[in-house]
Amino acid sequence: MTTLQEQKQKLYTLLQAAFELELSTIPAYFTAMASIQPGSNQHASAIIRSVMMEEMLHMVLAGNVLTSLGGAVTLNADHIPRYPVNLEFQGQKFQDRDFDVNLAPFSQDAIETFMKIELPTEFVRKAQPEHKLLSSEMTVPGITIGAFYHSVEQMLKQLCDAYPEAEVFSGDPAHQITENYYWAGGGQPVAVTNLASALEALNVIIRQGEGSGGSIADGDAHYFDQPQEVAHYFRFNEIHQGRLYQPGDTPKDPPSGAPLPVDYAAAYPIIVNAQANDYGTDANMTALNNRFNENYTVMLQQIGEAFNGAPQTLYTAITDGMRSLGPMAALMMSQSIAGDAQGRHGAPSFEWRVPAALDGA
Repeated sequence: MTTLQEQKQKLYTLLQAAFELELSTIPAYFTAMASIQPGSNQHASAIIRSVMMEEMLHMVLAGNVLTSLGGAVTLNADHIPRYPVNLEFQGQKFQDRDFDVNLAPFSQDAIETFMKIELPTEFVRKAQPEHKLLSSEMTVPGITIGAFYHSVEQMLKQLCDAYPEAEVFSGDPAHQITENYYWAGGGQPVAVTNLASALEALNVIIRQGEGSGGSIADGDAHYFDQPQEVAHYFRFNEIHQGRLYQPGDTPKDPPSGAPLPVDYAAAYPIIVNAQANDYGTDANMTALNNRFNENYTVMLQQIGEAFNGAPQTLYTAITDGMRSLGPMAALMMSQSIAGDAQGRHGAPSFEWRVPAALDGA
């Protein structure tokens, strides 16, 4: 018979994977948004940004559930995404649930990939018998992200049926990220101290991503008393369809509201899945990429510290770290790579690079 701690250890592993999964979407969304040329696709850019900010919230919520159980968030060079990230959704064999997530420019292909990431469970189609899932870098134990979080909810309920809640949720409350230490769009963190608050945190992630109960709404009006928005999948579908949803539209119907102008040609032709060594002898692009990666790494270190007893550092990570990345990415993407035969522009590689002043500190 497994002990409580052994069962909690399984949840630690799943929730760490959830944290890394949410993190993996942010650079992909950021890159597509940043590649849009100034003055174009403003509504589409705002949609991508809104989803990206809510993915940051989802990362925080997954971390809060993990630390509430007594686990610890791990965020270092071995626990960040390396692109392309291949997502494989397990549980049943389904069509088109094994795909790459790239650091790529704004395009129809990119939007379609984002829709696959956020796909509602009810939309998943059963595979043909000959379909075979491939190996992957990141395996999600569920047919969709929502199904994965529902399975975590069931595990938590079963633990609380078998053990006192105080023993299940035995983490240090000081490791919780609350609204006092969070500033971003798309809702607020839920401090997790018991089963009810854990389920609330997980339901926010599910509803913001794929909607719920036959609705395209993201649940923010219910959870945060904010204006109603459509869930992530449907926001990306608005870009894909070139049209907004309006009241009365359902998940099975295309959006029927106002047109949403989209110009995929108005994006910089950036290198896809950039690596530091792609810039060869281009000293300027190398310096820009190194600086970006150093700021990115410091931001990740601050997020890791926030979940391990210093929650105030999250505010710094978001307000200083995240905001500093946009201008650097824009500068890289506006310039072509010296000597590149394809005429591609630069893009951040999102690699772990500790600034020299902090290395070994």
